[in-house]
This record gives sequence, C-alpha cells and structure tokens, in this order.
Amino acid sequence: MGNLKTNDWIDLSGKVAHVTGAGRGIGAGIARALAAAGATVVVSDVDFENAKALSDEIDGIPMLLDVSDREAVELVLSETVDKEGGLDILVNNAGLYVGYGGPVQDITDEMWRKLWSVNVDGVFYTCRKAAELMIESGRGGRIINIASTQAITPGVGVTYDGSKAAVTQITKALALELAPHKINVNAVAPGPTWVQDGEAPEIGGEIPQMTGDPLADSVANRISRMPVGHWGDPIEQGKAVVFLASPMADFITGIYLPVDGGWLLL
Repeated sequence: MGNLKTNDWIDLSGKVAHVTGAGRGIGAGIARALAAAGATVVVSDVDFENAKALSDEIDGIPMLLDVSDREAVELVLSETVDKEGGLDILVNNAGLYVGYGGPVQDITDEMWRKLWSVNVDGVFYTCRKAAELMIESGRGGRIINIASTQAITPGVGVTYDGSKAAVTQITKALALELAPHKINVNAVAPGPTWVQDGEAPEIGGEIPQMTGDPLADSVANRISRMPVGHWGDPIEQGKAVVFLASPMADFITGIYLPVDGGWLLL
C-alpha cells in the first residue's frame, strides 16, 4: 500500500470504453473525459456525422448505432470487441427527451413507445450484450447508466421521468446479478446540464425555452434556486463517469450518483 500513487487510481490507459449517444451533449462530455483519462473510446450515435466529428477530436472510433435496434446493438458491441480487443467500460448515455414530455393526456402511444424504446429498451439491449461479452472475457468490467434526477423528483412528464426511474432500478438489479463476474454497475444522475449552443444563462433569471416545449413549472422553479448557482457542464458528468470507471470505484456498485449541483436538496 505504501507505493500507491493517486494518479494510478484514475488511469484508464489500455481500457476500451463504448459510449452511446456520444455525438453531442452529455455523451460528448463523457467521451472527452474518458479519453482524457487514457481510455480508447468508441463513440456511437444515431447521427454518424456527429460521432465522426467527436472521434476525430479525441482520437476515438466512430460507430453508427440506434440503441432501440436490438440487432444493431449486438453487432456494434461485438465489433467493438473484435476491433479493439475487448470491452471494459459501457456507458449507456443515449436517450430521448425533447418533445416527449408534457401532460399525460397529450402523450400518444407512439411518443410513449418511441421514448421507452430508446431510454429503457436500449439500456436493456446494451447491458445484456455487454454483460455477455464481459463475462466471456473473464476480466470483468464497468457498466455505467445515465439516469436523471428526474427519476427521484418528477416534473418533466411520465414518459421521461418513468423511463429514468426504470434505468435506476435496472442498474441496481444488474449490480447484484453481475457482481460475481467482477462487473460493477452504477448510474450517474445528471441535474440541470447546459447542452445547448452558447453560454448557459444566469441562474435566478428567466429560464429559456430550450426544448420547444415549456419546462414544467416545478423544474423551472428548482433551476432558479440551484444551490451551486450555475448550470452543469457535460464534462462534469464525464468526470463522474471517469470516477466510476476507474480503480477508485472498485468497491462501488449499485449506486445512483447525482451530479446535480444540489438539485435534489431542494
């Protein structure tokens, strides 16, 4: 123990990470952070051009992937192993949010099924295949699911809030199941994180209409009272993912980690 160096605890050199929905926003922040820690990062996204642009920036590997397509998930994760020699870290970031919230009476069957096909089915498909590949390798791994503070404090709508609550419970169940295989499964729960173009607005003023749909009053009210006084940045979510992917989190599994600037205190 006397020869330990703290920089060894965060070093992901030699690890292969696959981040879904990594072409922009929080996913891009996660991919950048993992690359900065030394990991080889597969950047997958339904928008291949975005995936390619970010991969060029971080010297990653771009892949086209719609996580709601089971066959595509199985093929792309298998390709990750075949091309990069393994899969050590899976980050399930891909998700839908914009345009899928609102009053329950306005939610169509199509809206419900589309959001859940990505936010929940996609997490299941990727976790299932990643678990299979990690177990086969015999070297364990890390699965990190991106949940949301909305899993705990609803306000956006039954579609999104419900899906992120499901992701949280999936994470806990898999953590228990996969622990004997040395696979740690955890969730990061972002709070208000600015993913739009331009500078984030000041906290305390009028909340901008970011999504084309009005933010729920309860959510807007909480944002206006953010304890840390500013919006989160995607790289801050990435730092939390790096922590859970690193040797520092060897003894951590099944947690729901809010990265929210104090949002859940309100």
